[in-house]
Amino acid sequence: IRDITVNQRYALADRKIIVLGAGGAARGIVGPLLAERPAELVIANRSQERADQVVAQFGGGDTLRACAFAELDKLTPFDLLVNATSAGLKGETPPFPPSLVDAKSFCYDLVYSQTDTPFVTWAKSHGARRAVQGWGMLVEQAAESFFIWRGVRPDTKPLLKQLVR
Repeated sequence: IRDITVNQRYALADRKIIVLGAGGAARGIVGPLLAERPAELVIANRSQERADQVVAQFGGGDTLRACAFAELDKLTPFDLLVNATSAGLKGETPPFPPSLVDAKSFCYDLVYSQTDTPFVTWAKSHGARRAVQGWGMLVEQAAESFFIWRGVRPDTKPLLKQLVR
């Protein structure tokens, strides 16, 4: 989440957050998101059962809950939407209702591409305040690995500037 909290300067405390998808990428981000104390964290997945498994893995509670994609149209807009589905890897348009996004929403795609990902395009077309793809996540994961192995945290800003261009 370092790209979200540091590079994008987006505080997660007391935010209403949804993670779309319940695979390995989603499981990898749920713990760090919960550590930031959001007001609500919803795990949504095509299959309710997989979303429930992620919630159970992290102990559930008042903050964390699951839902199926079929229920998404009943939800109100989120502050932060994190796309952890593989749909963008295949170039597929996200199957999410526009009601998840409003003019205050920040949409973050864990997938990255040379051009806007389908999720970023979807978010922008539905009025999200900001929509970014996962280049920063990739760079920050590499920096974290470097830190673990070498004890030095590299400055990622120059590389991120170059990637944005």
